[in-house]
Amino acid sequence: MKVRSKSSIESSVSLSTLKIPTAKVFEPLLQPARYKGAHGGRGSGKSHFFGELLVETCQAERGTLAVCIREAQRTLAQSSKRLIESKIAALGVGSGFKLYSDKIETPGDGIIIFRGMQGYTFKAVITVIVTGFVGAVWLGIKATLGK
Repeated sequence: MKVRSKSSIESSVSLSTLKIPTAKVFEPLLQPARYKGAHGGRGSGKSHFFGELLVETCQAERGTLAVCIREAQRTLAQSSKRLIESKIAALGVGSGFKLYSDKIETPGDGIIIFRGMQGYTFKAVITVIVTGFVGAVWLGIKATLGK
C-alpha cells in the first residue's frame, strides 16, 4: 500500500498535506489522466478510492466543479454523498467544505452535486463531461446502460 501526499492550501495562511493510503491496485490511477475508471465487484474499494480522490482534488484545485451520477439513484440517501461527507471528515478537511442537504460546496467556490441517471441519456452525460462543464465526474453505473 502506498501513501500519497498532496499539498493543498487549507487557508490563506497555512499549507496542509493530505496523507492518504492507496491500495496497490489503484496506484496507476494516481497518474495524471483526463479520464480515469475502474471496474470490479462490490466491496472492491472503488467508491472509497474515488471518494478520497475527489476530496483531494477539491482541496488541491480550488473551485472544482463536480457531479456524482448514479444510474439507479432515487434519493440522495442512495447517492455517493454520504461517502464523500465521511471522507471529508476522515481526512480532516471539513473546515474547507460546506455540507448542504443536496450539495457540497468545496474550497474556492466549487461545488459537488448529485444526480440520478433517470431523465438523462448517456449521451447527455458524456456531453456534460466533454464540454468541460464540470471538472470531475463520478459515474456509478452497471455494466450496461439503458438507451
